[in-house]
Amino acid sequence: MKKIYGNIYDFSPHGYNLPVEYTKLAAECNKPRTMNAKDQSEGYFDANPIWICKPVAQSQGRGIFLFRNLSELNYDTNTIVQKYIERPLLIGGYKFDLRLYVCIPSYHPLTIYMYREGLARFGTDKFTLNDLRNPFRHLTNSSINKLGPGYAEMKDRVGSGCKWTLKQLRRYFRQAGISDWLLWQKISVLVVLTVLSQVPQVPPTSNCFEFFGFDVLIDHLLKPWLLEVNLSPALGNDCDADQSVKKPMLHDLFDLLGLPLYNTGLSVFSIWNEDFKENNRELCANKNATLSVMNAAGRWRKKQRQKSARPKSSSRYKPKSPSKPKIRKQKSENKDSSHWGNGKDWTIGPKREGGWIKLCPFNERTQFYSYLEKGSAKQIVCQLTKWMRSAKEIAKTHPHASECQLNEFLAKDVELMGEVWIPPI
Repeated sequence: MKKIYGNIYDFSPHGYNLPVEYTKLAAECNKPRTMNAKDQSEGYFDANPIWICKPVAQSQGRGIFLFRNLSELNYDTNTIVQKYIERPLLIGGYKFDLRLYVCIPSYHPLTIYMYREGLARFGTDKFTLNDLRNPFRHLTNSSINKLGPGYAEMKDRVGSGCKWTLKQLRRYFRQAGISDWLLWQKISVLVVLTVLSQVPQVPPTSNCFEFFGFDVLIDHLLKPWLLEVNLSPALGNDCDADQSVKKPMLHDLFDLLGLPLYNTGLSVFSIWNEDFKENNRELCANKNATLSVMNAAGRWRKKQRQKSARPKSSSRYKPKSPSKPKIRKQKSENKDSSHWGNGKDWTIGPKREGGWIKLCPFNERTQFYSYLEKGSAKQIVCQLTKWMRSAKEIAKTHPHASECQLNEFLAKDVELMGEVWIPPI
């Protein structure tokens, strides 16, 4: 995509797919590296660049390691090797990245939502390039860092644990005097461009959606870098930050998709509150009493079967007219691929649902593009280029404007139909 559309796609570290591109990686590793005096004095660079190796089809940071020399590379499966971002933005000396939640309820027409709240995930040992073997310095996966010796310690500026909400992160930026409005606009464009690159590979379909976890790293110049996109982002509840972000995010997600509560599994937890507590008061008095989710789910199914087995009241029952099946058949035949099975039309999807903000389409020009037509992707990229150019100009021209004013200026420039995505503060 970078070769086709230029530098607007310059947000992902240069990488290689092994073993197919091993010779290209070897040629890159053998190139001489130039260093200036400032970089050398700060200790960020060595004679050889640093690479990060990520095995394919792994999760939670398993199998990831860093290396400088090609002789240190050892792999036995398909692997991605990327240039390591050697100068990340640090907080209290600790490296962090962002976990952002993205929902795509439709690819044709392309519709993208991103949740306002998210997570900042920290390493639990202070960052340094002198020690590449310590995963707690370089990897921000919470599944790794919660096992580290520094997880429960009170770390400089970060505190205990390894996660903040985006709201906490933005408060830190304000305290540190970091102007972050332009950063979030870059991230919005990054997300849309990433999804846009995959649209031609997705056939028109109905009754499906995608839920992604975008991992984004911020460097010392406040430039966002896309590290990876997770198909099944973790939804575990390990700390207060998880609970304050993920639970409302899932509720809003089901509302956005129009899924009834009884189809989502969330109603399972209400069964314990209603039936179980009422019928087992003695057990509830015991603080150690628990009810497994599987048992609760079984109770719910039993309850639904009992409801469906009840005979209909004769006063409410009316025989179906013979013309109704024909009407239903005609409706199902006329349903196009932009409609969900619940009848939701994503060409006119909501601009916002809870904390979910629509990123695309963002104005009338992009609203009815057919993404299967030749040249449509180029038109979207042109609109996003204008978005980024306007955001940079606004941030430069109005350095002391409030966030609301900056959002208004941008919305007017790009003819935004909805609202500007930006995390809460």
